[in-house]
Amino acid sequence: MVPINKKIRVITTAADVVHSWWVPAFGAKQDAIPGFLRDLWFRPEKTGTFRSQCVELCGKEHGFMPIVVRVVSADDYTKWVAQFKEKAEQSAAGDTRNLSTQELMQRGEKVYTGNCVACHQAQGEGTPAMKAPALAGSKVATGPKEAHIDTVLQGRANTAMQSFKALGNADLAAVITYERNSWGNKGGEVQPAEVAARRK
Repeated sequence: MVPINKKIRVITTAADVVHSWWVPAFGAKQDAIPGFLRDLWFRPEKTGTFRSQCVELCGKEHGFMPIVVRVVSADDYTKWVAQFKEKAEQSAAGDTRNLSTQELMQRGEKVYTGNCVACHQAQGEGTPAMKAPALAGSKVATGPKEAHIDTVLQGRANTAMQSFKALGNADLAAVITYERNSWGNKGGEVQPAEVAARRK
């Protein structure tokens, strides 16, 4: 969902193989490459729904990677963003049940692969070219868990580390636990209620 007559910047990366984001109606195409952040921009000039799909032969699921961009008025976009934020925050803040260490680690690995691996890499070694620090042995992943939770919830200003507070408490607790207990780290577990308590 994007507003009409605004310059839209899209940042791409991939967690597994090279993919490619392409919408012919906008003249916009950019490869998504593991370990890199790439960007493109376009300015939609008419409302409607525009469709495409990944245009890099990326594997057996290649035919099932649709791209759908809906261009709406500025007012409709503002309303949609407000509704999306409200829903995401309600959903994210609602989950505070306790999970076992095994559940946290298994779920955390999935969340890490889907959200963190492009910058911090599969073995937590980081990506210096992107100024994404290593998590293996890091002071954040082995230090006080409150600081780790705050970093994931709030992001870091003037870096590529964005806020992930749109994710639920259970997903955030799981990924933080995974980062604190992988690659030789021994930082202990974090439960969803602890994440909920740090939300601001």
